Amino acid sequence: MVFIKEKLEKKWFYSSVLDSALCIWIFYIGILCLYAHGDEKNKDIEFPIVKKGKPACCIVISEHPTPSARLSAFELQYHVLKMTGVELPIRNDAKPISGQKILVGDNRFTEELGFKGAEFVPQEYLIAFYPDTLVLLGRDWEDTEAKRCELGRPMNCGNTLEDTRHKIDYWQTVGMPERSQGEIELPGVYDDQGTCYAVYHFLEKFCGVRWYGPSSISIIIPTQSTLVVKGTDIRRLPALKYRDALWAGFWPFMEKQWGTVSRSEVFLFWRRLRLGGEKWAGNHTFHKQTIQTVFTDPEYQAKGPGAGTQLCYTHPKLIQQVSQMADDFFNGIKNAPEGWKAVGNYFAIVPDDNLKFCRCDRCQELIRSGRDMRTGQFSGGSISNYFFSFVNAVARELQKTHPNKYITTLAYWEYAFPPRGFEIEPNVSIAPCLHTCYYAIHKEIRENDMALYNAWLKQAKAPIYLWNYYHHPMEAGLSGGFKCFPNIMVHESAQMMRKFIHDGIRGIFICGEQDMLEGYVIAKIWDDPTQDVDAMLDEFFKLYFGNASEPMKQFYLQIEQIACNPENYPSPYYKKNSIDWKNVAWTTLGTEERMKKLGELIQQAQSLAQTASEKQRVQQWHDALWVWMQKGREEYFAK
Repeated sequence: MVFIKEKLEKKWFYSSVLDSALCIWIFYIGILCLYAHGDEKNKDIEFPIVKKGKPACCIVISEHPTPSARLSAFELQYHVLKMTGVELPIRNDAKPISGQKILVGDNRFTEELGFKGAEFVPQEYLIAFYPDTLVLLGRDWEDTEAKRCELGRPMNCGNTLEDTRHKIDYWQTVGMPERSQGEIELPGVYDDQGTCYAVYHFLEKFCGVRWYGPSSISIIIPTQSTLVVKGTDIRRLPALKYRDALWAGFWPFMEKQWGTVSRSEVFLFWRRLRLGGEKWAGNHTFHKQTIQTVFTDPEYQAKGPGAGTQLCYTHPKLIQQVSQMADDFFNGIKNAPEGWKAVGNYFAIVPDDNLKFCRCDRCQELIRSGRDMRTGQFSGGSISNYFFSFVNAVARELQKTHPNKYITTLAYWEYAFPPRGFEIEPNVSIAPCLHTCYYAIHKEIRENDMALYNAWLKQAKAPIYLWNYYHHPMEAGLSGGFKCFPNIMVHESAQMMRKFIHDGIRGIFICGEQDMLEGYVIAKIWDDPTQDVDAMLDEFFKLYFGNASEPMKQFYLQIEQIACNPENYPSPYYKKNSIDWKNVAWTTLGTEERMKKLGELIQQAQSLAQTASEKQRVQQWHDALWVWMQKGREEYFAK
């Protein structure tokens, strides 16, 4: 091809028939070579990792690896060691390396193959097979002074981006303290870590590893003396770009299903499930504390009972001050107050969590214009004209200095629906708050949510994110002092997540915690919505409970069938805009007859469990779900 280029530049390409024929011949041979190479890459290539109890390759990283590549190398080494009992050596690229190699992250060998992580799009990764080389590479956050100084107040894990880069003693965390090399820094939850994604995908798809939870008992690692993988190249990225469900086992079901776990194990689990993703944040920002310390100008304080917790959102001075804060943030100036949410390309503005808005004439005129937008549901639009006028005003100012950045806000409560009479600015990123935990059983809530959701899909021009509620009935039970019937809705959850991804939703924040299995399924659908839920469930129960798999599966699915059947929520427990969770739990859901059948299934599982792992896992689910249900019913009727 260089030869052809030189001939073109000298302008004598067509000077002779012989040259033309030669060029055509070279071009034809080149095409054949490309096709031959393409065919070769489309064929499964076999790559030995461990053979006859000895390493068949080594792991290669850069002399100066990214945090993602460093963690990835440890994760690959650890899981192969657990599977085969063989330790793959980790070497850096500073010296010559011969033989079979697994290239983890950017290094001189991946560069020789033509791959650079920085040329991948955010969160993209590659698994590439060659006869003597396996490439596991993605776009990674690089540890530079400039990136260390990046401003950001995320939704989870701490007040700054630096807080999300947890430090753990890796080998102690995975149960091998004798191999400890001290602490390492994990890639930040919201940092690029494509190499980690590549290694985790490889361990799942080609090695059969499953991380159902953070504790050792909830991880499946097949054992074998020989490990030879076979496959073709994979280059992809997660379907959903922001995946914020950083479950920590704070709510009863996950806590007991997982068993005892350390914070380090939870931090590692988040990475293994590829939770986090891109930088986004949207939550209440005008807190009482910020109003008392930052927004102190008496001219724009809310008139009326909202004074001290709300501001005058039509006042030009407030609009200018918030616009300047957003401008400063995107200029790298630390100006946002403690607790303010702003990260990446997004600066959040959301009022305090009350409806005591300003009673000045300007504000009241806008509020009156939306009074007929009430819906009778929690999510309405009576404040939409008022609040989104303020959001638009700030966004217009930001467009002047940072046209590619966004103001983000929630579509929540009485400002859940789009405003009437004007469009949202193109640099406003909306996050509708949707009550997904009600969708299987509450027709009016679902229809109202879908109305506001579809309205935003039509109007919003900026990326849309979602705030998904999974808090009921558990939150109602914890705050109300009763034990709810488990609201397992794994098929409904998967169906909704697929819809959201199909509709182009860019990210989802989950408010609340499911049981460990539903949480796992949600995370896997976020990554790849084409996955079959029933196949995932079948695999889980077989791998996790072994001999006790069938009764445990029936136990779980029967709870789901009970919880997701609308007929089990009759009046007076079913209300137009809510459910009486306390009284429905043990009257029409967990009836005596159903509890008897569920109890028989859990007893059958206990009798069938044979290995120590099977017995422990059945017992943890027994304690998490069945004991909870028994106590809930007993306590309800005792009162």
